[in-house]
Amino acid sequence: MNKIGFIGTGVMGKPMAMNIVKKGYQLIVYARNREKVEDLIEQGAVFAESPKLLAEQCKTIVLSLPFDPDICEVITGDKGLLKTAAEGSLIIDTSTATPANAVAMAEASGVKGVDYIDAPVSGGVKGAIDGSLTFIVGGSEQAVMKADPVLGAMGKSVYRVGDVGTGMTLKALNQIISALNTLTICETVVLGEKLGVSAERFYEVLSHCAANSYHLQSKLPDFIIPKSFDTGHRIEMMIKDLDIALDIANQNNVDMKFSRTGTDLYREGAENGYAGLDISSMSVYLSEKSK
Repeated sequence: MNKIGFIGTGVMGKPMAMNIVKKGYQLIVYARNREKVEDLIEQGAVFAESPKLLAEQCKTIVLSLPFDPDICEVITGDKGLLKTAAEGSLIIDTSTATPANAVAMAEASGVKGVDYIDAPVSGGVKGAIDGSLTFIVGGSEQAVMKADPVLGAMGKSVYRVGDVGTGMTLKALNQIISALNTLTICETVVLGEKLGVSAERFYEVLSHCAANSYHLQSKLPDFIIPKSFDTGHRIEMMIKDLDIALDIANQNNVDMKFSRTGTDLYREGAENGYAGLDISSMSVYLSEKSK
């Protein structure tokens, strides 16, 4: 069996890794705490004590990590992948991080003869579980073609959008739209309830109107109506994503007024106890504010 390495088994990474196992690959997994991946080990995954030791066992490695420093440590650190990665190995970085870091990691990998592509995902936790994710990929055509079978084990759509860094860039733009769409839904649900329109009725009717959208279809039935916000995309992570997007806008002298206002509102929600909840929990925060 082909051996695939995986590092970053959080809310998104764990089901992605599980789908790799289900497709018949031998999974080599690293986590700071072994207990976190016991369920993967029970399904046949092999635990590696460090990224360095993981890279000794496989030539294709998937990352799903939260921040630039985590990615740097895993790839270029003292016990990082590049210490032992064989020439011709491939790093598939599905994290949502900065384009600049993606370029830096590609350059460091290239010195060792290792390919690196940035392949952030869209589709949420449900897409990770269902194996229906979309990958937005930056990298050489050859490297992306080499990654295609593994990406296909975790998702349904792969779009190469340019050289390394362009995947992270387009994901940042996606996050702006996702964040603002969700805030709009949260605000209007709160107003609707004030006017006597329940969230259930709101969803039923607007699903058949011009206001219908991916976020209306996912955030209302899965989160807002049942008032269940413990899964999904946490507000604290969306703030991180939006900060990346706003930094890109600053570097290109584009004033993103709506995006800045939205980011400030999410930050306000985070500071008032909603940081660890799905972004649609802003509906509860905004409702509390409007009492």
